[in-house]
Amino acid sequence: MTAAAEPALTLDPSEFARRVIRPGEFVADRSAFVDVRLPRSSGKASYSLIGPGVSQNPDQVVNLPEAHGFHVGAASMGHGVVNNQHMHFTAEVFICTRGAWRMRIGEHGQQTLDISAGTVFSVPTWVFRGFENIGPDDGWLYAVLGGDETGGIVWAPSVLRAAAETGLFLGPDGTVIEATDGRAPKNCVEPLGPSQLSSLDSYSDTDLAARAVTLADLAWSRHALLSSVSLNGASPPVELAPVIGHGVTEDRHHRPPITNPHGFSVEWLRAAPGASFGLHRLAAPQAVILTGGRWEVSVNRGADRLAGRPEEGSVVSVPPGAWRDFVNVGESEAYALIVCNSQQRPRILWDEALAQSAADNGWSRDASGYLAPASLVSGAAP
Repeated sequence: MTAAAEPALTLDPSEFARRVIRPGEFVADRSAFVDVRLPRSSGKASYSLIGPGVSQNPDQVVNLPEAHGFHVGAASMGHGVVNNQHMHFTAEVFICTRGAWRMRIGEHGQQTLDISAGTVFSVPTWVFRGFENIGPDDGWLYAVLGGDETGGIVWAPSVLRAAAETGLFLGPDGTVIEATDGRAPKNCVEPLGPSQLSSLDSYSDTDLAARAVTLADLAWSRHALLSSVSLNGASPPVELAPVIGHGVTEDRHHRPPITNPHGFSVEWLRAAPGASFGLHRLAAPQAVILTGGRWEVSVNRGADRLAGRPEEGSVVSVPPGAWRDFVNVGESEAYALIVCNSQQRPRILWDEALAQSAADNGWSRDASGYLAPASLVSGAAP
């Protein structure tokens, strides 16, 4: 059954509220990982917002543990605090919205890359990574991790050895356990050996730099969506700039800077005051990180419409099949990041009235779902 044929999902008020995660609802976990007692790691805070969670603390709080095909979390920590070298088997993407950070790649962090607000950095799989806050305040990083099952976290050998000296170990299931009577627990995870380390990947400094996308690198399109050509100038169009993967853009000329498979897509959304994304549905799970400005987020349509105005920094989850719209209700530009489960390219199903408005304005979409003059694609579904 295609997305167009599936019935729309209607959210009730309690479900809508559950899916709007506001900064005041974020729960800091300061015991999330085995390295929290190391001298330069004390005080780091980890947040699990969407997905089953990757914390090694069995008491972690996840705001929305529902599987999305990806995880959304965050990290914040003071100047000079370090998150130590570790590895993931699925894609990990850092989104810096405040401060300055030094990303360290390699078993001993021998390669470095500095990022600041507005940068999206995709860390390759099968390499150790860590990061340090080099900014003046506690900074803020969102993180998107691919998959519902991520395969766990692998720590650099030196980190596990140092953690053991503080009395912390990893059990067979990856959870943090504490030594009793000063003795290491049985069956704890051992540091990787030389043969295992030799199987990991490496990347050049140039390769790593190409995976950091700043705001200056973005290719914005004012014709990225059917809604942008449907309103006859009644409202300014929103703009999209892809960062990772296919995304929801309907501009066939768009090329994301990062193209290797992640299991999810990442796009910037920019809206002038009064601009609306347009009422639409998707067949894939979606999360929207409201990074700047004043947004109104709505779900459902007609008499069932629900709307809220989450504050900056909120994360919104919209399930497959639900109608949704995003409108800038502020007096300056608003920014957000759109994350979609993208085992295949997300295809938008537009509200019928919006699609007809575009058709009346001479626009449709081709068989690949990209914007095209209606006269060239007559017979194609809008």
